[in-house]
Amino acid sequence: MRDSRTSAILNLTLGIVSAAMAVSCFFLPEENVPWLSSLLALLSLAAVAVSMGILNYSSYLFTSDTKRLFLPYLICVLSVPGIMDAGPFHIAALLTVWTMFLAAGYINSDRVRMDFAFGSVLIAGAASMAVPCLVYAQIVTVLYCLYVRNQEPLRYLLSILAGAGIPWLYVVVWSFIFPGLTDLGAFLGRYAHGMELSLPSFDGMTLPEMSWAVLLSLLVIRSLVFVIRRRRERNKAQKNAFGLSVALSVVMFLTVVFCGGLEEPLLLMSAGIPAAFAAYDLFINGRRAEAGAWLALLMLSAVAVRLSEFFPDIL
Repeated sequence: MRDSRTSAILNLTLGIVSAAMAVSCFFLPEENVPWLSSLLALLSLAAVAVSMGILNYSSYLFTSDTKRLFLPYLICVLSVPGIMDAGPFHIAALLTVWTMFLAAGYINSDRVRMDFAFGSVLIAGAASMAVPCLVYAQIVTVLYCLYVRNQEPLRYLLSILAGAGIPWLYVVVWSFIFPGLTDLGAFLGRYAHGMELSLPSFDGMTLPEMSWAVLLSLLVIRSLVFVIRRRRERNKAQKNAFGLSVALSVVMFLTVVFCGGLEEPLLLMSAGIPAAFAAYDLFINGRRAEAGAWLALLMLSAVAVRLSEFFPDIL
């Protein structure tokens, strides 16, 4: 049984570090973000954290130490430069959570909920409009739901086609109504460029940033292995939900590596969400010493990255 006193101290430390990371964003050198943009960024991060909690209670069925789900996630994303400047990555992160919510609801529902299938693909499509490389996560979500819940495939196909088509229909209609605001050709060019695959590049990354990227990669891999090994210990709903997290974590990891995520670290906002649920399983059900070590390394590395921004000549 986990030592509740140790858990409380560690959770408090996580909260303090996440708050410190958020406050430090406002004092970064050469950081001049309008207050409204910063407020919207904070609200979006809060909405993502709350939505992750809702998803956890609805599909992952954990009822304790929920702070170990969203606080490590917040520490990770708050270490990213530009996190307090609201933009498409913030919108995509929130949409990613609700894509998982509806997809998990579809595969775990007692009834055939085509409205959930439609909604998950619609929201995933909207996320890919904001961040084009998330289209790969949309494809994996469709295939995973079809694999797990292979019922009425024709209705499912019609639902996902409708869901996937509506964001594109919106873009086309908007470009015709307001041609001065939206250039359809330019949008298609940006979309195609955003989903292009390329070899990863570490140019411009500092030593703390490279160490941070390696640590997060190792944590994701260890969490996925832990989740897969414990598959037989779960009920059906948990198996389906964690299976979705594993599938999305893998495709998100590959997206970050091969779709310019190293050059655009804000992609971590969306990519880290499914991996956060896998890591949460490790932090809650793993050995206490290992969980504590990972969380300590996470906090120390995030702080080191932030200090390297304040003192680039030292770290």
